[in-house]
Amino acid sequence: MGFFDSLDGNLNDLAGNLNYLKKKLVNESQEIKKTARLRYELLNEERKLSEAFEKLGRHQYKSLRGEGSDLDVSETLQEIDRLESRISSLKMGLDLSEKTSGIEFTEDVTSPGYEASSSIFVRDEKDTSHEEDQGSIIFIEEDEDENR
Repeated sequence: MGFFDSLDGNLNDLAGNLNYLKKKLVNESQEIKKTARLRYELLNEERKLSEAFEKLGRHQYKSLRGEGSDLDVSETLQEIDRLESRISSLKMGLDLSEKTSGIEFTEDVTSPGYEASSSIFVRDEKDTSHEEDQGSIIFIEEDEDENR
């Protein structure tokens, strides 16, 4: 019977570890979702800012050529100021989100002889530099295709 008791204990430990991992994955995936949403909003606001500068540049070009332009310059300048403030706010939120998430995003992480790919890396249990994170997800490497 000792064998079955040992097996039962091991299965209970495994179930507990899987439950812990599930909770950790849910929490970290929520953080990733939040960070992705902030990055998406930031990119949209930067695109709008670029379009506002383009409108202003076209207006200036037409003015220098002596052509008329119906652009409301003061409204465009206010829009640029608003967009710059929004971008600054989003960047601060993104910095804060990435610092508190415990998730480390890295750029070019490759092992010799392996291609770069989207992966989930789990810290080696022998690494005791972050004991509270042993066996948990450390970072996710972005795939090049996701950036397009």
